Amino acid sequence: MRRRILLYYPDMETVLLFHTSHRQAWLNEQDGAFRFAGTRGWRLQVVEPSNGRPCVRELIDLWKPIGCLVECSGEKSDFFDPADFANIPTVFLGRDPRTLPAWASYVNPSRNGPGARAAMELLKADFKSFAFIASSGNHFWSRDREAEFRSILHLHGLDCAVFGRKETFRSEKTRGKACAAFLKALPKPCGVMAENDYLAAYVLDLARRLRIAVPSRLAVIGVDDDTSLCENAHPALSSVYLDFEQAGYRACEILSLLVADPSAGPVRETYGALGLIRRSSTPVGSGVPPRAAKMLAYVRGHACEGITAADVAAQIAGSRRLAELDFLRATGTTIKEEINRVRFERVEILLRVPSQRLGAIAHQCGWETENALRAAFRKRYGVSMRDWRRRQSAGRGQKGQSPLT
Repeated sequence: MRRRILLYYPDMETVLLFHTSHRQAWLNEQDGAFRFAGTRGWRLQVVEPSNGRPCVRELIDLWKPIGCLVECSGEKSDFFDPADFANIPTVFLGRDPRTLPAWASYVNPSRNGPGARAAMELLKADFKSFAFIASSGNHFWSRDREAEFRSILHLHGLDCAVFGRKETFRSEKTRGKACAAFLKALPKPCGVMAENDYLAAYVLDLARRLRIAVPSRLAVIGVDDDTSLCENAHPALSSVYLDFEQAGYRACEILSLLVADPSAGPVRETYGALGLIRRSSTPVGSGVPPRAAKMLAYVRGHACEGITAADVAAQIAGSRRLAELDFLRATGTTIKEEINRVRFERVEILLRVPSQRLGAIAHQCGWETENALRAAFRKRYGVSMRDWRRRQSAGRGQKGQSPLT
């Protein structure tokens, strides 16, 4: 039996990393933090969530860290008392700014991005009825997403129904019944944005129970792109992909500045959306004939699984040649070109995440080998994947802001 030897270096600088969530967003933030820590030789000591309030001051006395990172984006966003961190360099992640003192630094999701992306996607599908679904947490980022979503719709002269923001319920059961009644009463077809993927998946489950067809009668978009949820929802959930990994990296970068200069003022930044991952919970567009729409939906849901044009054509009755002609007339592009468009759209999003290995991106986006993706990418973009990633990273600016492209 092989023994695993863990080496500890007493002179390593330690940073305590507190968190409240186990969601994929947190794991991505953690990846970014570890990526930066590796450049400085920091030891990141993760403090797992507990049932009671953590003994922050005792942990600081024990580890004697140079600083702390405090992730607050879970259900207990106000779980940590900022006063416990007043005498040590600290950066908060996902904390409501209204609950923080003047000295506090933070990296939060931007107000701009998720709501606009969801609204534009649903507008392109020619919806005229819209709704936003909020949880009972009334999180600041949820309010921001709702405000942006409604603002974009208002620019187009359209209204938006909202559930869960002002109502109070005795239990989750009564809340569920009220949400089901809300969805049932919405004018159909309706485009729905939920504050995050967990709530969006819940909406899809309610729609299935109510026998509301998705996406033809009810289209649903979430936020965070938690793949374990999105790809196992029925149907698969479209979601806005946020730059969580860069948020973790930038939080560490800010912390290093505060450690170097304890007298520096607070640094407050936001991170944006990298893109929209389209899946089967949103329609392919308006005015597309049924045969082509069925093929388009299949491409959207399976392009990154290595499918071919023949696989797509097999989804409808008739010959492959007829299917190709129907697709070309409806979309102006061939099936193969559409498969590649969807794949490269996903490649671009993943390339903006620095911790994503190029080989892993190839398999996640439908290519059998990394070399095959590299060759296809250079042919399409005229540069290597590494150079494209470098340019995108430079475009984020010195403060690590993500472009909302």
